[in-house]
Amino acid sequence: MTFSAASLVREVGGPFDLIGGLPVHPLIVHVAIVVLPVAALALIVVMALPRMHRLVRWGVVAALAVGALAAWIAAESGEALSERVGEAEVHEELGENLPLIAGITLALAVVWAVVAELSARASRVAATTGAAPSRVWLALRIAVSVVTASMAAYAIYSTVIVGHSGAVATWLGRVGG
Repeated sequence: MTFSAASLVREVGGPFDLIGGLPVHPLIVHVAIVVLPVAALALIVVMALPRMHRLVRWGVVAALAVGALAAWIAAESGEALSERVGEAEVHEELGENLPLIAGITLALAVVWAVVAELSARASRVAATTGAAPSRVWLALRIAVSVVTASMAAYAIYSTVIVGHSGAVATWLGRVGG
């Protein structure tokens, strides 16, 4: 018997299947649908408020990492759950993309944090030496911020759409309305 990560996901009883007799998916999905969009929104706010960059930049990146990890576990555990209860096709299709979207957002946030730090250092050096601040660093920081903020907004949108489709798949026809 060969061992692979894919075989763990597809086998009922794998690490993404049950915890204490409960499906992992509904347990972890709430972490993903709260942490990922809140961290992405915080990233946008921090990028818009340069004085906050230094204080919370890496905390926001860490929160995005938690959200991205939760999105990946939610996707993997969703596949294990679908082995038990059947597939929610629309939700599954949308959910397959969320870990990638979260990962790209996280990678861009890291790039932004590094560029913001280097730009701030260049500005401090320029201020202490009396030199003019580098426009290249400012332009790079703005460009990276726009791309990263756009991806963060898309991550928020995607999380809402995936979460809503999961709620519809779970609850439509089961509660009055």
